[in-house]
Amino acid sequence: MLALFKRLAETGDIASREHFKCLGKRGSNLWEFKRFQLRFIGDYRPGGRFLVALGLRKKRDQLDDSDIKKAARILAEHDQRFHEGTRHE
Repeated sequence: MLALFKRLAETGDIASREHFKCLGKRGSNLWEFKRFQLRFIGDYRPGGRFLVALGLRKKRDQLDDSDIKKAARILAEHDQRFHEGTRHE
């Protein structure tokens, strides 16, 4: 998984759609890192940054809609705090 994050940081993309794919209609602009049972859901932010909103371990192939909604909510909360100038680490 670390190699995937490193490749994204160096190149801005991961060619393998098995390991890194846009969730499309299910998750709007959200992207999923997938390696074995580990899943990380996030999205790009200004400046080419990729922000991971949710990490989980899944045994099934498909993500639950509740996980996608949770990741979207976390990113929206982050954006709101960031734009208000109040950063919480």
